Amino acid sequence: MAKMPKEVMDAFGDPSCPKVMATVDAVGNVNNTPIGSTTAIDDETLAFADLYGVATRTMKNLDATKKVAVTAFKVPLAPPFIAFQVKGTFQGFQASGPLFDTFAKLLKEAVGLDIKGVGTIKVDEVFNCSPLEPGKKMA
Repeated sequence: MAKMPKEVMDAFGDPSCPKVMATVDAVGNVNNTPIGSTTAIDDETLAFADLYGVATRTMKNLDATKKVAVTAFKVPLAPPFIAFQVKGTFQGFQASGPLFDTFAKLLKEAVGLDIKGVGTIKVDEVFNCSPLEPGKKMA
């Protein structure tokens, strides 16, 4: 497992940073979708809220292959923008417990939605996707 540097954890911890998750199915078809709730819960783990249930393409892909990449980016008024990609292994969903309760409360307060679960991702690799250091492996 790789460890996310502080600046990567900060980007994933910033609710104003857009995040996009990419997954792949068993035959190699790629899917990506915005999942803004994705956050770093420690330097080796990302977590995200599942709003729609396991019927979505993203959730089916996660269950099928466990492969996932998530990009967080900040686009300031003046360039350069900052972006980081975490590639990881999907660990599964939690439908109860402290992590679920935290996400459920935050999403209910922020957007008035109930969540179905919380997914966790173990970090395998971290890359800088910013224009000044494109593709630089960070961990």
